[in-house]
Amino acid sequence: MTKDEVLAKLRAEIEELREQATAEPDPARRADRLRLADAREAVIEDEAEAITAEIAESEQQAAISVRVPASLSVALKARAEAEHIPTSALVRRLLTEAMAQHPSSSALTAEQIEQVAEIARRVYRESA
Repeated sequence: MTKDEVLAKLRAEIEELREQATAEPDPARRADRLRLADAREAVIEDEAEAITAEIAESEQQAAISVRVPASLSVALKARAEAEHIPTSALVRRLLTEAMAQHPSSSALTAEQIEQVAEIARRVYRESA
């Protein structure tokens, strides 16, 4: 959907608000609806840009499905709720940050190899 199409829909919504206001018998409610229409009119360009960007972003995304431990699911949902964002947005952000921090983690670093060796030594000692 183009920005012009989004603007047209927003303008239609604003016009509908104005029509509802003129049909409203209660002067206070009529004034509230007119103020709402005016407020939406004042930010219509920004709102249209945001909606257009959101549509473009969602068209460039692919869905994946992944199973995680129940405890991780609970923790993700709680964190997303605390941040007032959808869980999928939180997971998307966390994955993006992780990939940025470790762009090619296919090979182990010397430090990671040493950590694995230390774990292996500890497991060997504890199992003996």
